[in-house]
Amino acid sequence: MTDTDGVNMKNWNFKYIAFTLECIILLLVAIMLGISIRKAVRLTKETEILQEEVKELQAELRKVEKEKETEQVTEESKEVMTELQPTATPIPTATPTEAPTPTPEPMYLEDLTGYVPGDIIDDGQIDPMGIDRYFTSSMIVEGDEVYNRIIGRSYYENDNIQLQNLRYIKLIHRNYEGQTQVGELIVNEAIEADIIDIFTEFYLSGYQVYSMFLIDNFWTGDGDSSDFASIDVNNTSAFCYRTVTGSSTNLSNHAYGLAIDLNPLENPYVRFDGDGYGSSAHANAQAYNNNRSSAEMPHVIDHEDLAFQLFAQHGFTWGGDWNNPKDYQHFQKELG
Repeated sequence: MTDTDGVNMKNWNFKYIAFTLECIILLLVAIMLGISIRKAVRLTKETEILQEEVKELQAELRKVEKEKETEQVTEESKEVMTELQPTATPIPTATPTEAPTPTPEPMYLEDLTGYVPGDIIDDGQIDPMGIDRYFTSSMIVEGDEVYNRIIGRSYYENDNIQLQNLRYIKLIHRNYEGQTQVGELIVNEAIEADIIDIFTEFYLSGYQVYSMFLIDNFWTGDGDSSDFASIDVNNTSAFCYRTVTGSSTNLSNHAYGLAIDLNPLENPYVRFDGDGYGSSAHANAQAYNNNRSSAEMPHVIDHEDLAFQLFAQHGFTWGGDWNNPKDYQHFQKELG
């Protein structure tokens, strides 16, 4: 081998090595480029996705801005229209008022069931449109409560008046305090309607009666003394089978249930002496014997008094019109 050949061989080796290195470098570059390309592709795709999202967001933003612009225009239009419209007079707000509490319906009594003579009833329980419910009458039947009260006292069997001819009346009246009080009477059936009419008018007019109990509540053993006891406490009564005051034989109209003694204290049975001075048997009635006037003395009966007027209208006569004695408490009716 020549020197020239040796030199050439060295040159070739260098070239070969250089070429090999160059190939290696190119390979490395290619590998690196491949990785970069994949990254670049991936990045490109991600960028495209982001760009699409940005576009969508931009579109949404433009939509929102348009809506806001539309709302603003609408509000401005409303303001302009409001300014152009005439100002309306404000309608005053009504002040709410509380509804009045309804007054409860009054609880009227249907009748006097459960009440006994002397009981006081509140006026609010009395129905003014049904006043007749508180003025009732009934027959007296043997064995009933009323019969057991009167038998052997104010009534006993006789030939002049039968039990079936008597009526028990239960009613209301104004007492001296102006209160509604339960009362009772026994009268002849012939004057039953008269008595109910008269005492109903008494009640509606406010006419006062002190008390109204059967004379049997004051029974002392006989008709005359029991009548005295009843009068002495100013009790109004009617039937009692007894004789006329001062007689032992003549029956009183009270024995027939055809007479009534009204407020006897202020309207006593009076006898007059030769000088015209009156006196009565009851010490508590002396102030009412003389100079009587219903205008000046409460509960006194005279021709101006409602009691006289009503009884007269129903055909009764008054003991105050007798000559001597005068029985100012007494009203009676004669049957034709």
